[in-house]
Amino acid sequence: MLYLWIKAVHLIAVITFIAGMVTMALGGRLAQPEWRRIARRADYGLASPALIVVWISGPVLAVMANWWSAPWFMAKLVFVLIISALHGRLSATLRRLERDGAATSPPLFRRALPVVWVSMAIIVALVIVKPF
Repeated sequence: MLYLWIKAVHLIAVITFIAGMVTMALGGRLAQPEWRRIARRADYGLASPALIVVWISGPVLAVMANWWSAPWFMAKLVFVLIISALHGRLSATLRRLERDGAATSPPLFRRALPVVWVSMAIIVALVIVKPF
């Protein structure tokens, strides 16, 4: 029963994290300061706290289910690291844009949304199907 509660918390955190990442990617694309503020709030209020919960609950689930040696789990971790690193880049770039007051958005924000969606789709497929 504890496993199912941790799994529920993990899934809620993943959904919240993805919502924050999408908001960060979209808000960072726009040059208006109010959209960048929304993107920063999505980082501080959604994405960052949710990512902490994901990184705590995920390994706990992996230990409980003994997944560390499963090939599908190792593949999943690659995409989790990619999306986590992207979060760090988006967060740092948003802070820099806000500090510098830049009028244009870097290409990173145009590329971020497809990376988020593709990574999320692959992670979900690996978790549900466990193809290898």
